[in-house]
Amino acid sequence: MTEYNKSNWREKLLKYIKFDKFNDVSSFIDYLEKGIDKEFIKDRFYKLPPIPIEYLPVDMGLRKSSVVRNIYENIFPVTHVFRVTFKYKGEFFDEFMPISNEDYIGRGSYKFVYRLPWNQVLKVGKSKFPSDPLFGSLFKKVSKDIQSYIKPEEFQLYEYYYNKNKSSSYRDKLIFNFRRLGLERLHYWKIKTLLPDLVLPTRHFMGQRFRKGIFNFPMIHFMPCDNQTLIPGKHLKEFVLLKERLNQNFFQDLVSPSWKLDFNYEKYGEVSRQKIKKIAFNFHRVMEATRYLSEKENLILDLHSENIIIMLPEYELKIFDFHLFDNYLYDLGNKEKAPLDEHIETINQFISSFQLSKKELSETFEN
Repeated sequence: MTEYNKSNWREKLLKYIKFDKFNDVSSFIDYLEKGIDKEFIKDRFYKLPPIPIEYLPVDMGLRKSSVVRNIYENIFPVTHVFRVTFKYKGEFFDEFMPISNEDYIGRGSYKFVYRLPWNQVLKVGKSKFPSDPLFGSLFKKVSKDIQSYIKPEEFQLYEYYYNKNKSSSYRDKLIFNFRRLGLERLHYWKIKTLLPDLVLPTRHFMGQRFRKGIFNFPMIHFMPCDNQTLIPGKHLKEFVLLKERLNQNFFQDLVSPSWKLDFNYEKYGEVSRQKIKKIAFNFHRVMEATRYLSEKENLILDLHSENIIIMLPEYELKIFDFHLFDNYLYDLGNKEKAPLDEHIETINQFISSFQLSKKELSETFEN
């Protein structure tokens, strides 16, 4: 086939996305746990070969914090995290995870990220108000049947804490945190269902984060956490060259200058055309999943350039740290574009930089 036929390749592409499984969440926690058990390291003290420093994801923009935040972190430094569950008729702490301010490698809108000594990253949730747009229709779905979205021992932990503390404000926060844990799992499950090989395996759990407080008295923070295997690669944003500045008003230029995205995959050496075509194909899969979510489920996949990694040296696509929002609650950012169009345009710009011919694109979907 030499002629580029859009409808033809789209049909071939759609067969790779399991739309029919998207809303099947019966016993999904069992499936998640079995999959995670296979994909995560069993012995956390087993020494894996170190990842070359030049292959580690480095996006300095994700590491920047305000002056106030930096002062707070120096006065009350983080020390460690435990996973907490219910066992032996009470709260049970296991999986000691040492962290420090030196291990801090980034932050998103909803999580702080730390590197663990055994080639994993730990993500600790930030405190959020229930009014945040993240907690829309899917959060309500989880809230109506929380036991379907958390494990039995986690629900037992919830009941233990709930009965132990009679404060209404404590109980409200407790309920909110367990619902959020279920929400994080639901988001992950839905995208993992649509794009199973592209989503980085993620394990969600309830954690206790410890800080060194005044007179070394520990400050404890109870919040949903998750961790992932640390993989070598670069954020999509790191393939961007900033050449042309966008026209904005004076205040926007002063506070938050914006640039036209100019993706340059050649920045990281020679890459075979076959690998480039595979990335293009997988990006089209991401776009089709994004369209499906928007058009059929009224959900926006919150996926930006800092949530996409190109693995090195394999040069393969992986996505992580995403959330799903109701389309009517999502922050448009650029008010002139619908969120669906804004997300797809960014991906299309990256694909266009590959300079693939129509024939090469057609051959990609044929194969």
